Amino acid sequence: MVITTARKPGAQLEAEAREIAREHGLAFLPRENRSLDSLIAEYAKVLVLSNRGLSCFTAQGELFFHPNMAAVRLRMLRKGGRDKMLDICGLSPGDSFLDCTAGLCSDSLVAKYRVGEGGRILALEQSLPVYLVMAHGLKHVRPPRFQGLARGIELVNGDFRRILPQLPPRSFDVVYFDPMFDVPVMEASSLVPLRPLAADQPLTREDIILAGRVARKKVVVKERVFYDFSQLGLTRAGGVNRKTAYGVLDLVEDKDED
Repeated sequence: MVITTARKPGAQLEAEAREIAREHGLAFLPRENRSLDSLIAEYAKVLVLSNRGLSCFTAQGELFFHPNMAAVRLRMLRKGGRDKMLDICGLSPGDSFLDCTAGLCSDSLVAKYRVGEGGRILALEQSLPVYLVMAHGLKHVRPPRFQGLARGIELVNGDFRRILPQLPPRSFDVVYFDPMFDVPVMEASSLVPLRPLAADQPLTREDIILAGRVARKKVVVKERVFYDFSQLGLTRAGGVNRKTAYGVLDLVEDKDED
């Protein structure tokens, strides 16, 4: 993977791209007049910094940050509607939410809206290119209605399997996973450029055990509607739609039973 700029970048843009390269151990490649197709053919993953933000290009397309998916959900919430993920997680103002699979950060943005200024959102992203694109997007998001939410997300580049054991017990109200589905939702065109960049290890019972140590209230997993949550020791919750479902480890109920 390399980082470059749009053609004919200004000095500030090139300096920023070089700084990203230096900070993350990437090679900076002066763009000159090379086409994206030729760069992708040579390097497979090409980060491009332009006046509209940071993108990652692969043969599958362009990954860029856009709050579009979260925007629809947030609009419904602002109108007094409900959000299934928030209902399943049971988040309240002031709660803390650990998103172990940040991806496009849509769930983290929606969760931040619910927990408010007094709540905490920590989002983990294992893939370096995905992390870089999303971190830059959250920092530079333009619509004012998103700026407070975006800047309230702590985005960290790291594998949850390494980070969860380092966190104190019961340090987050909800620990959440939305892993890359083995069988994709074909209508989700915005996820096509994400798929070749995302970490794709399937969740295991050991992962849920790690998460259960950190969570105070719940561990929540989003998966395809036909997924067997019992293999992770989870209970299907909240009904289903035709595409996705949720599995839950309810730690409050477990404590009540004890």
